[in-house]
Amino acid sequence: MSRQDRAAGAVVGSAVGDALGAPFEFGPEGGVYTTRFPDGVGTMCGGGGWGPDHATEFNGAVWPCLGTALWALRTTRSYEDALASAIDVGGDTDTVAAVTGALAGAVYGFRAIPSRWTGPLHVPLPGYGDRVLHTQDLVALAGRLDRRRTGADPADFRLP
Repeated sequence: MSRQDRAAGAVVGSAVGDALGAPFEFGPEGGVYTTRFPDGVGTMCGGGGWGPDHATEFNGAVWPCLGTALWALRTTRSYEDALASAIDVGGDTDTVAAVTGALAGAVYGFRAIPSRWTGPLHVPLPGYGDRVLHTQDLVALAGRLDRRRTGADPADFRLP
């Protein structure tokens, strides 16, 4: 898998995670993704060691969020399953799913993100009027970020 595929997976994966997690944020206690999508995708998987129930702070805080995202990635075998498991934990689902989506996208690559999610994806940009980024815009952004290794000029990272 190429660096570009991993970079695009991380950027688009984060946006997909945020979009999928937002409707469930602060909803009923856990399991909300599985309830809505009962076909088995999103069933929480077991795994040794740390789990979300060991968090001592709300999962919107940095360390519990990262811990939950890593747990979801470690205890599943695909981008889709990692995101479903992260959302099923409940709480700050858009934040946790965005971090999980970025990590899973970097591991599994852009092509592992289902097209039924990347097709309708749109990211409104606060402060930019009606500006909205779509999947192809995010892939282009990932490409620009991937090409810049050292000595990056902040102007290179402006929105197109």
